[in-house]
Amino acid sequence: MTTVRDDEQEITKLLARYCNHLDRGDHEEWVQLFTEDGEFLVYGRSFAGHDGLRRMASSAPPGLHLAGTPIVEVDGDQAVAEQSFLFVDQVTRETRIGYYDDVLRRERGRWLLRSRRSTFLTPSGPSERP
Repeated sequence: MTTVRDDEQEITKLLARYCNHLDRGDHEEWVQLFTEDGEFLVYGRSFAGHDGLRRMASSAPPGLHLAGTPIVEVDGDQAVAEQSFLFVDQVTRETRIGYYDDVLRRERGRWLLRSRRSTFLTPSGPSERP
């Protein structure tokens, strides 16, 4: 039996893998961090299911995601997390800042992202687009 602390540590590792897999171009490994019905909400769009996530990852600009320590709240086999990020585009070196709001689910003993919403911090305030 796992403790809440164990769950929080596993979720923190999952969110670290999210950045590492995406930044290294390991798109299939990145997709596997989501549930089958998982979705990523970014740029005012929803990329749903593994096929939609795969398309999004393969078209995303390469770069580096630096993420803050997440705030995780576990409730049985469900959890939510909040995490700030900084993205640096590999080609242009432009930066984007914002935060993620996550819903997670434990499936077959493994924590996965059910949904991840990206909100960008712009001069005008929080926005779906940078």
